[in-house]
Amino acid sequence: MRVIMNGTRGIHTIQSYTVFRTSIGWCGIVMAQRKVHRLFIGYARLHQLKRHIRDAFGDDIGLNCSGTISMVIKKLQRFCCGEKVSLSDVPMDWSSLTEFQQRVLRAAAQIPYGSVDTYGGLARKIGSARSARAVGNALARNPFPLLIPCHRVVKGDGRIGGFSAGDGIRLKNKLLSIEMGDVL
Repeated sequence: MRVIMNGTRGIHTIQSYTVFRTSIGWCGIVMAQRKVHRLFIGYARLHQLKRHIRDAFGDDIGLNCSGTISMVIKKLQRFCCGEKVSLSDVPMDWSSLTEFQQRVLRAAAQIPYGSVDTYGGLARKIGSARSARAVGNALARNPFPLLIPCHRVVKGDGRIGGFSAGDGIRLKNKLLSIEMGDVL
């Protein structure tokens, strides 16, 4: 078990991580106090995923899979296969995020399955119309991809924009294709 001091935002006890395979690649869940602290998605190779988890959380984090997490994994696997699955009930650890990041991610969570919004659109929804770039930065640091569907946010001109998870823009395109019914 590892304790991480996170500035003034508190202490997090990182208990364990779990890795699993989906149709979009290898994924991993890091848990803190029975909540998802971070979700890693879309890795082509298991060793890359494990290396990124250990780089972020150290060597003393343990591999574990509880019953609660098994339910989350099954939902994520179904989601990645194109099934419209609600992920809103998955417990997430928001404590490491700033108030602005939380507002952005909560707004992104409201984008319906199979739909997209823009960085500027989210900025307006959170009452900060001129902060599209800051919205993009907050989404790039989303610790809960898929649970908070940042892949549903595109540029104002309709171009795909960036994506920091797994395989980058290719993964973002794949997720959008899955949601639009074009399962690859």
